[in-house]
Order: sequence, then C-alpha cells, then structure tokens
Amino acid sequence: MAIPDPVIPRPPRLRPRWMYRAAFILAGGGAAWLLASGRLISYVRAFRVPIGGAPPNPGPLFGTAILWIIAIAPLTLLAYDLGMQHTEARRLHRFFWKGLRESWRVAWQRPRLEEMAEDFAEKPDDDVVEAWLYAIAFGVAPIALFLTAVPMFRTAPGIVWIGGTGVLFGTMAYYHRRAAPYLLDEPRRWSAFRQWSLLNPNRYEPAGRRFVRAQIVCMVLLPFWWLGGGAIAMQAA
Repeated sequence: MAIPDPVIPRPPRLRPRWMYRAAFILAGGGAAWLLASGRLISYVRAFRVPIGGAPPNPGPLFGTAILWIIAIAPLTLLAYDLGMQHTEARRLHRFFWKGLRESWRVAWQRPRLEEMAEDFAEKPDDDVVEAWLYAIAFGVAPIALFLTAVPMFRTAPGIVWIGGTGVLFGTMAYYHRRAAPYLLDEPRRWSAFRQWSLLNPNRYEPAGRRFVRAQIVCMVLLPFWWLGGGAIAMQAA
C-alpha cells in the first residue's frame, strides 16, 4: 500500500513589501500629525460632551474623521487580508490583530515563507481554559459597557437584564471557542453568509456539533431576553 505524500501547506498570499511599509508609515504619520495638531484630541472631547444636539461647528470634526480613515485604511485592509488567511486566527476571530502583527513582520523583518506557511495552516486546539477566558471577557464586556455608560440601568431589574445578557454572550463565546477546532467544512473567507454558515452542525466533526447546537440555543434566547428584559428595565428606570 502506497503511503500518500504529506500535504505541504501553501504560503500566504503577500503583497509587495513596500505596500506594508507605506501603510505603517501612513498610519503612524497620520496619527502623529492629528495628535500634534490637536485635531484628534478635539475629536475625542466632542464625544465626551453630553448628548444635546449637533456640535456648533461640525466641519473640523468631520474633516478629522476623514483624515483618520485615510491614514489607517490601507493598513486595516492589508491586516485584514493577511489575518483572514491565518487558519487559527480566522476561526477564533483574532484575524485583525494577527494580520497586523504579520504585516509588521512582512514589512520590516523578512520572514521565511516556509515558516509562515506552517504557521498559517495550523488549526486551533480544543483549549478549555482559553474557552473560559473567552466566556469571561465576552460576558463582562456588556456589563461594563452598559452599567458604566448608562446610569439609568443601575437598578435591580437593569442589573439583572444586563447581567443575563452578559451570561448569554459569554456562553456563546465559550461554545464558539470549543467548536472551532472541530470545523471540517469551512465557509469561504469572503462569503457574506460566513457567520450564518458556521452555525451548521454538519460542517463540524461529531465531537464539536454539541457546541454548535448550544450556540444556536443561546442565539435564540438572546433576542427574547434582550427585548423582554429591556422593557422591564426601562419601566423600572
């Protein structure tokens, strides 16, 4: 019986090195200029003012937003393109930060394509501890956001409502992390229905299908909890 040849991972698709360098220079230079000119500070201060209508002179704020987008857009696109090619980062939704790191390496460190190919093809492991860290991070996020930014929800019904929402978000994050290593039939990276397709249990190994079903249950419960609990919390506020 012939032994099949080992599958050699394909290296990631890279853009010319000068594009990565130019993107970092543009992003860094643009941020430094906006900060030194005071435009970025004024832009941030405008959002700290209590909501009471449009600012008296929105023109400079709009111009600052446009300049900021122009400065970071090339680097954002390059990081997204490179990060989405990394199997582990793509499945765990860390593709942007991974792409940003790899873009820096391509721009300034000249990594070997063979090493990058092996790293980009590596799949995530079923790490229970990391799944719990995901659950804690995603569960605490809505609680910290809403109870800090919206004082009217700091009532007993409001805390229960936001807390329950955090529990559902954390649970979904936990089961998503547990299911990711068992994905067999991965949807296309640029598919508009990628996230919807990832909720199909038949795309996973049998060991990971129960985690996908648990995600679906939480996603069905979330809108009922959000709308029902929100109505009660608003009445008590």
